[in-house]
Amino acid sequence: MRVAQVLPAYFQDRVDFMGGGDRYVYFLSKALQPYCDVTFFTFGPRYREESFDGVHHVVLPTRRTANPDNPLPLSLAFASGRFDIVHCHQLRSVVTNLATVIRRATRRPLVVTDLGGGGRSASYRFQLYRLVPAFICISDFSCSLLPAAARSRAEVIKGGIDLARFPYHPGPRQRQVLQVSRLMPHKGMNYLIDAAGQDIAVVIAGKIVNAGYYRDLQEMARGKQVRFLIDVDDNAILAAYRQSAVTVAASVYRDMYGGHAPNSELLGLPLLESMSVGTPVICTNVGAMPEFVRNGETGFLVPPNDPAALRQRLTELLNDPSLRSTMGLAGHNHVRRYGWDVVAPQISAVYSRLLARA
Repeated sequence: MRVAQVLPAYFQDRVDFMGGGDRYVYFLSKALQPYCDVTFFTFGPRYREESFDGVHHVVLPTRRTANPDNPLPLSLAFASGRFDIVHCHQLRSVVTNLATVIRRATRRPLVVTDLGGGGRSASYRFQLYRLVPAFICISDFSCSLLPAAARSRAEVIKGGIDLARFPYHPGPRQRQVLQVSRLMPHKGMNYLIDAAGQDIAVVIAGKIVNAGYYRDLQEMARGKQVRFLIDVDDNAILAAYRQSAVTVAASVYRDMYGGHAPNSELLGLPLLESMSVGTPVICTNVGAMPEFVRNGETGFLVPPNDPAALRQRLTELLNDPSLRSTMGLAGHNHVRRYGWDVVAPQISAVYSRLLARA
């Protein structure tokens, strides 16, 4: 079975994943290799083929675009009939729109997974989603965001984490709190800084997407125990999980500037990574995150935009090593069901059923 995994993202010189959605597609491509002949497509300034950590990676040329998450392709190779299955990620993208029309015209199977990115496209304006034969959703929340007419063709397959990359670590740990995410207002890092005050150490690790927000966070962090790890590699992120007492995901629907992010957190991958390592988590009751965190067992849920509630749970965990240890082990055991060794065969089975009907 020949499968195209299509990530509608533009990378200038090399693949440089910005967030969990990008990583999801790459690691899915890697995990599917025992079941399928996979080609992983991204987009860039010129055509290139390479082996990317053992995955056949093809970069297709695009027109220059202001939005790297919605490239305008100069090649349609990603939708080619030589692929038994084309799996496009991001519903709202020109690439997915083109694949939808081409695969429909040639009566070839197409699968779409929406990871919350993309940009302006014809998906909703012309209701192209009606032509997509199958959707795979990474959470119940992400499924609920699909147009009503598409949900009957959707299957929820939760998770996707490389458990071997995030092995269990029993400790010891520092009295510090970690948040791993892109620096964007809807990630709510400002509420974590507020909650920590001057007595709780905070580490914020991620890539700068909104430079103005980063400057405001730096200003808020003055005089506090806040450290930023910007653009660090995966090994540094793993070390931060292993060293920290708690991992926080403080995402919000309404950010500090009044901006609205109704699609916030379709999965919450850092929570799964943290729990795999054995670090308990605290997350806001936003998006899909409550689907993956068992409140009071693997971590705590708190209301969004509520630094007082967040601080209360932080203090509870930081002051109780036994509770942290118990929750950490429970989280590690809990996330096994979301490993790629479980998820990839389920997705491959969806492909096989589609082919059988084609």
